[in-house]
Amino acid sequence: MIETCQFGEHRHLAGIITAPAGIPRTICILVNAGLVPKLGPFRLYVDVARRLAREHIATLRFDLGGIGDSRQELKHLPLRERTHVEISSAVDEVQRRFPETRQIVIGGLCSGAEDSFRYAEHDPRITGVLLIDPFSYRTEGHHWRFLAYRMARRALRSAKVFEPVESKPYAHKLIQYKYMEHAESSRILRAMIERKARVHFVYTGGQQSSFNHPEQLQKMFPNIAFQNRVTVDYFPHLDHTQLLEDDRRQVVTAINSWLTH
Repeated sequence: MIETCQFGEHRHLAGIITAPAGIPRTICILVNAGLVPKLGPFRLYVDVARRLAREHIATLRFDLGGIGDSRQELKHLPLRERTHVEISSAVDEVQRRFPETRQIVIGGLCSGAEDSFRYAEHDPRITGVLLIDPFSYRTEGHHWRFLAYRMARRALRSAKVFEPVESKPYAHKLIQYKYMEHAESSRILRAMIERKARVHFVYTGGQQSSFNHPEQLQKMFPNIAFQNRVTVDYFPHLDHTQLLEDDRRQVVTAINSWLTH
């Protein structure tokens, strides 16, 4: 079943529910990646929703206010508080539609991951969080791995095997995204583990400058015992938004594997 929906206090939020027949065993809510609408970058969220439906998992992918098909009705609130209210409305909506399903996972890519993580800290209804290329912090081993990576690139470039696209001197990003500080992410991660929720990280080569090995995750939080509730998949050969269909399929398969097991 694929169905459009409107929800929120002002019915200003637009979403799409993809659900299996019968009662889903889990519900997954996907939050916007930056300003990209509910399709997800290169339709990543669509691919995730369709794959999960085959595993008896329902998905709500929706637009935050002012993005895609959702109106902005909460202009009086600061952005972070506004996002919190809107994600809460999404959780209310799936609970209304699937009252017998108790497993609710929220997540997304980049800012969608961090918005989900922040929200999950305050809502005990959330049993899991999916973080795709969220915050990451360099650890001692990262420096040497990144140095080896840069040297390999230079060697390939010298051999004319690899030629990177040079950025123009006037090129600049329209938005400079600031990732979550370590103190905040540590606090939230510890709270999620204490609540017996599960957290899954997916990192790609798009985070190469700050994350470049799966074991780095535990080293980023040396004072937190993961207790088998925090897991990670690492795809160093993929880019941040998975332009190619085969690349997206690998990410979708990893997400599906985590949610079904």
